[in-house]
Amino acid sequence: MTGEIDLRSTDVYPYLARKGLVEKDRHNGLHFRQFLNKLKDNDLLKLIPQCVCIPGLQNEMNEWHFYSAKQSGIAGDPSLQAAEKAQIIVPAMTESEIQNYVTEHKPLVEAFPKRKNKVFTPQQLDTRQDYPRANETWTDQEVTLMNEFYLLSKSIDDVAELLGRQPSAVRRKLVQGKIVL
Repeated sequence: MTGEIDLRSTDVYPYLARKGLVEKDRHNGLHFRQFLNKLKDNDLLKLIPQCVCIPGLQNEMNEWHFYSAKQSGIAGDPSLQAAEKAQIIVPAMTESEIQNYVTEHKPLVEAFPKRKNKVFTPQQLDTRQDYPRANETWTDQEVTLMNEFYLLSKSIDDVAELLGRQPSAVRRKLVQGKIVL
């Protein structure tokens, strides 16, 4: 794929499927294109700045084009202003600083109270194998730590790792707290 200036989704899909980045389907990427449509409909296509939608006429499907990325910006069609304006989220910490933060604060998280008399379902117990604080009540201190660490790391997965909670639970709590993701 390197060196290509413009690829259609039907060109990109087999490569992504071979690499295991998208699920292979018998319709040569129908679900992949539906996913791209959902991103476009929810104004989230900016998450893939190299992807541009060319609307189909009347009942025709959209065409999806991918342009190569260069360090200086998006290569290819210079009229891709929407793609060029896409925001790139840069954490305030380096990867090693994030790992140090997690290591340093993990004992604090392990000291948060856990419910002792709660009877968990088999599914909840299974979830708690990977996420030890799943289905626990959020403490104010935990919420403060979550907000602080998310603003530094810009990574829900890193926050979830630190707190021992599912990424979906962290995302939900951040949204409830009106933290901009």
